[in-house]
Amino acid sequence: MNLFAYGTLMWPEVLQAVMGRRLEGEPATLEGYTRLRVIGQHYPVIVVSLDDSVAGILYQGLTADEFGRLDAFEGEEYDRIGVCLGDAKAFAYVLSDDCRHIAAPEPWHPEQLTPGQLASFCSEYKGWSEV
Repeated sequence: MNLFAYGTLMWPEVLQAVMGRRLEGEPATLEGYTRLRVIGQHYPVIVVSLDDSVAGILYQGLTADEFGRLDAFEGEEYDRIGVCLGDAKAFAYVLSDDCRHIAAPEPWHPEQLTPGQLASFCSEYKGWSEV
């Protein structure tokens, strides 16, 4: 099974902490979605936006147990859905319709995440207690 990561899971140290192993990924683009900042947080969500696309990382060869860890880490704010990335298929975590209110109207860009913000995410994100 494959994972399309578009936020903090693009950082190898974050993914390794969740998965318990290091994974090598490759650049990928998800068409038909946009990446938005979560209000008051340093991480993003993605939502459907037919005219947009999201750059991220495709990780291949994950196990069902590893997706169980990811499901727990991502929590109830996200739905895991199947997506197409050109010829590849993967799962991505998309903002749940019930949680749309947490998305800010402005986009989130990976290059805006400072080392301090990443450290804050790594110490404060509620999903860490679930994995």
